[in-house]
Amino acid sequence: MNSYKLLFDWQISMPDNWQGEYDEENGEYIFYPNSSDLTIRITPFRAEREGMLAPREVMEEAYIRTVPASARQRNLDFYIPSGFEAKIYDEELTEDSSTICVVYVGYYSAGELLSISVWSTNKDEGEQALNILNTIRK
Repeated sequence: MNSYKLLFDWQISMPDNWQGEYDEENGEYIFYPNSSDLTIRITPFRAEREGMLAPREVMEEAYIRTVPASARQRNLDFYIPSGFEAKIYDEELTEDSSTICVVYVGYYSAGELLSISVWSTNKDEGEQALNILNTIRK
């Protein structure tokens, strides 16, 4: 496993055969295996004003606003860093007659939000990739 340090002291580990890159324009990290269309996108956020962190509720609402209305909330059974709460949603999209399974995960606390989306045309592969969330550390 390769460990990646993300903005705002987040860390995640990815399998050795995965690629990782940072998209400066969108402020997101993109991870993907060499032999698949699976993609994990991770965006860390921090919000404060004059040294005061944004309330947890503000960060939760900021995350929920990024989740499409068509996504369904589901149970989260992954590691959650201490001091954080999390929500998970999923949906299936149809694009060019292909089904794309997307899982959205948000970890939030006062002033902090880690937004993750897992995209795959193979639902089982996407679900397996969610185990990577157990390597997230703050």
